[in-house]
Amino acid sequence: MDKSPFSFRIFFTLKNLIFLLSLLIIVILALIIGYFIGFNQVQEKLDQERDETQRLMARIQEISKVDSNVSERVIRFKVHDAQAEKLKKELKELLKHDEVSARHEYSPKDKKVLPPPAEPRAIVPVKSCGGKLVIIMDDVSYAHDVAAIRSTGLPLVMSFLPPSPRHPESATLAASVSGYMVHLPMEAVTFHQEEPVTLRISDSIETIEKQITLVKRLYPNVRYINNHTGSKFTSDEPAMDRLIGVMKENGLIFVDSRTIGTSKAKVVGAKYGLRYLGRDVFLDHEDGVENVKKQIRNAVAIAKRHGSAIAIGHPRPDTIRALKESKDILNQVQIVRIDQI
Repeated sequence: MDKSPFSFRIFFTLKNLIFLLSLLIIVILALIIGYFIGFNQVQEKLDQERDETQRLMARIQEISKVDSNVSERVIRFKVHDAQAEKLKKELKELLKHDEVSARHEYSPKDKKVLPPPAEPRAIVPVKSCGGKLVIIMDDVSYAHDVAAIRSTGLPLVMSFLPPSPRHPESATLAASVSGYMVHLPMEAVTFHQEEPVTLRISDSIETIEKQITLVKRLYPNVRYINNHTGSKFTSDEPAMDRLIGVMKENGLIFVDSRTIGTSKAKVVGAKYGLRYLGRDVFLDHEDGVENVKKQIRNAVAIAKRHGSAIAIGHPRPDTIRALKESKDILNQVQIVRIDQI
């Protein structure tokens, strides 16, 4: 009787223990399974996020690469555009320079007006040489001007414009040229494209002295100066008196381009005991090779009739070609420098 309850209690206790152990095992298994399931889910999520991050990074790199290429292209295009604009500007200036005819010297507005006449001179019998002809090429400013003039094979006189932002190397170029002149800008009656430093009739003698001093410093071998435009200046006697007086003090001789028929250069020069030197013919006041050839023949005729003549042209394609093709005509006279007449 005493064993029965004891056995029951033991059985009950073992049953409970087994149950509890089973429950614990189930819970543990559930936790383990849940852990692995959760871990896998987290791992999967992490993998997804990692993949997404990698794709995003790849995209960012791709975009960066494209953006970099675009930026480089933009920079290259900007540099190219800047260079292109500079070249176009230089070409425009070059073409504008090439289009300049002698007409701008005396009448920039009226394209039909003829050059002012030359100063009257007496007829002088000449020997078999046929007379002397000086051909001055005005507005020399660029290396291609010098090269074009030299290509003629003729002893032409180059007259250089003073340096300016448009042609800063003109004085440097003159250093390699013998017998050059300076083409000094002077005030015109009407001209809207004058050089940065242009002598005006209102300039004092001190201003003129400074300009002439600068010219001599830039062009140490210069002896002769002719006027660029200057129709207003050369027709003003007081202004010409100040200029020629300063030039004489500096050992310089004025050559009158005769951009106006009322020039006072001869009168003022006589006051200082100077022989007058003035332009007889403009070679290229009209466009076209044949027109220039006509003026070359005219210049030769004047040299033969008066013993000497001064012609003025510009380093333009038509003028250069006409000179090259007129050797037979030019052989009738001596082509000389300005100091040889």
